[in-house]
Amino acid sequence: MADQVKVFILTGEYQDLQKGNTLHYWGISEEGMPVEFVIDTVRPVFFINRDDTSISLPFQYTRREVKLKSFDFKDVDALYFRTQRDLKAASESLHLQYIKTYESDVDPVKRFLMERFIYAQLKLTGESMKAGDSLRFVNPKVEPCEFEPKFKIVSIDIETGIKDGRLYSIAAHISGREGEEKVVFMLGDGAPGKGELRLYKTEKDLLQSFLSWFKSADPDIIIGWHVIGFDLMFLENKARELSLPFDISRGGGRIRLTERKMGGYFAYIPGRVVLDGPPTLRSAFYSFEDFKLETVAQELLGKGKTITPDEDKIGEIERYFSEDKHKLAEYNLQDAVLVTEIFSKTGMIDLCVTRSQISGLMMDQLSKMTQAFDNFYLPRLHRAGFVAPESNDIKAQENLAGGYVIDPKPGIYDNVIVMDYKSLYPSIIETFKIDPLSMIMSEENTILTPGGYNFSKTKNILPEYIGSLMHKRTKAKRSRNKHLAQAIKILMNSFYGVMGAYNCRFFHPYLPNAITSTGQWILLESKRFFEEKGYEIVYGDTDSLFVKLKKGEGPKAISLGEELALEINLYWKERIEKEFSLESFLEIEFEKHYSRFILTPARGGEMGAKKRYAGLIQSDDGKRSLEFTGMEIVRSDWTRLAKEFQQELYSRIFNEEDAGDWIRNFVDEVNRGVHDEKLVYRKRLRKDVDLYTKSTPPHVKAARLTNTTSGIIKYVMTKRGPVPLELEHWDYDYQHYIDKQIKPIADSVLGLLGQSFDTLFKPPQLNFFS
Repeated sequence: MADQVKVFILTGEYQDLQKGNTLHYWGISEEGMPVEFVIDTVRPVFFINRDDTSISLPFQYTRREVKLKSFDFKDVDALYFRTQRDLKAASESLHLQYIKTYESDVDPVKRFLMERFIYAQLKLTGESMKAGDSLRFVNPKVEPCEFEPKFKIVSIDIETGIKDGRLYSIAAHISGREGEEKVVFMLGDGAPGKGELRLYKTEKDLLQSFLSWFKSADPDIIIGWHVIGFDLMFLENKARELSLPFDISRGGGRIRLTERKMGGYFAYIPGRVVLDGPPTLRSAFYSFEDFKLETVAQELLGKGKTITPDEDKIGEIERYFSEDKHKLAEYNLQDAVLVTEIFSKTGMIDLCVTRSQISGLMMDQLSKMTQAFDNFYLPRLHRAGFVAPESNDIKAQENLAGGYVIDPKPGIYDNVIVMDYKSLYPSIIETFKIDPLSMIMSEENTILTPGGYNFSKTKNILPEYIGSLMHKRTKAKRSRNKHLAQAIKILMNSFYGVMGAYNCRFFHPYLPNAITSTGQWILLESKRFFEEKGYEIVYGDTDSLFVKLKKGEGPKAISLGEELALEINLYWKERIEKEFSLESFLEIEFEKHYSRFILTPARGGEMGAKKRYAGLIQSDDGKRSLEFTGMEIVRSDWTRLAKEFQQELYSRIFNEEDAGDWIRNFVDEVNRGVHDEKLVYRKRLRKDVDLYTKSTPPHVKAARLTNTTSGIIKYVMTKRGPVPLELEHWDYDYQHYIDKQIKPIADSVLGLLGQSFDTLFKPPQLNFFS
């Protein structure tokens, strides 16, 4: 009887072997057992036009007629190859012969899964073999399935000698499926032991013992902080130096640690996923002042490293290694534990799993949204009778229209509500049937969008897919499955960007421009709807309208906002049915109520500043909170002085308190040195300091004083100019901070009150007749 097992896929790769192309996947079962499955019966394939009959290739291939067409409606044939190497060579050869190919750039590992509608997890049916602690299948039957995997996770952190490059210690923190384990492998005298701290006389003994422990622990996921670019790469180089095999994969597969051309690092370790803290958090739209472990841990967990940022970290590590190895072990292990706790607190593993299940992307490749688009679109396109172009065939064309912004009206307002279109671009796609297939089939049951673009009402793929995702997201929200709701939101919101990206095989300016032009029409017509009801629109941006309520409506703002949402949604339902014979999937929601709201003018002008506003929100329980968007308080390159000044100034204005005396007193305090600890600028170097030739910004000047070449530069402005924080900086240039940090913030809002920063400091004029 055949064996059956459900598997969550961790890694996949292809190999060109003697017998041909082989697909090699690793995953884990419901019970957490590693599962390897191999497919060697599927041949690599691409397509060419049927009328290209005179092709010449120096190796074996099979040509077959298929019932598929290109986007220009030419019949195509499929070309099958023995290996992926042959396929690539054939594609290059045909291009030199000016013969067009289709889909030769599709990864066979991903094609096998997507054509079977497999999204991260599948059921294997076939004969299995036990290989150590894992199961192995060869050419099993595969089909989609659903289950929630349970992982064994290891957080790794190493400490090294800065001067001599020695490996001092490796800390590992196991969590997840099988409970918790903490261990530190350290260079030093003493018996290795089996406890939390294990000492080894040589680096080779240390690393060898760690690798042996790692294989025995057999984690599914490796996490850490810069774990690829620092920890794993250091360990790989150290293993090479010590003539040790750096074997941390499952099944002895070859690992690949690479630095990407566009920045960042990637690790391919057969059978294991590596998730690096900073890029993983960024991909989930977390933002912090910086992505240092200490900063993120303090903000999320309220605790940090055992060596504080104020201490000499390198010096302390060296001292601990020489004098107090237990202290070093504590420090090393704390870093590993902090990473585990950050991933746990944010639910990052669960989110990555859910995004993988929704998109079909591997857990460590979740930023590849063009691939996610291919995963669902290509198999459905084939079933609709078409093949897709290749990414290299896409040429940059006309500029793409952006989201529409209704000019802000500078002022201080009472009672402004925000009405927000829920997933505007996806709902436009679903309503007006916008997608690549619909574009090429636009002569069949034609729809004309408000912006003048034609699509097919009946021949489309993406609108129906978005509808199913919207339904899933609604259910996820009702069941409070926040990770599923967020995963769907990230995927849906990527569709517009992907179709407008030059590296997407489906790029055409027609598609994103059709979406944005329709969005502009919806925003402007929504504005007209509210204005005809007697409301003033003080600002609008892409999918949101800021509506000023009428006098006396403040106390019922929430119920009124919800009532207006129902009215405009019904308006769109009826109008789109009447004008386009389509069902409207547009949905506007009442988002929030600002009891007081400020729109500031643009610097040096009278027009309103776009994407810059502040509001006072009062919740049902009476609590009041300030919200800032696009202002200095939310920008990392402004000082704490500016942020605290802005927070207090706006609070006073919202509460209708006189701010003049307070501003004068605050400036006096600055000049007296009361706020010196708040004067630090933080600015990241975007390139090597030597490459700044046309101009030299202050942070670059500061960096050159300490020969710093990368990272975030912390500096203050002195009478000598910018000085890095670690150098003497007693001669603060207080006037700089007043002119550049305080005055612009004050003027942006005082002008709305008919005042200015300068007039606050002018002596009162004497009356000649007094």
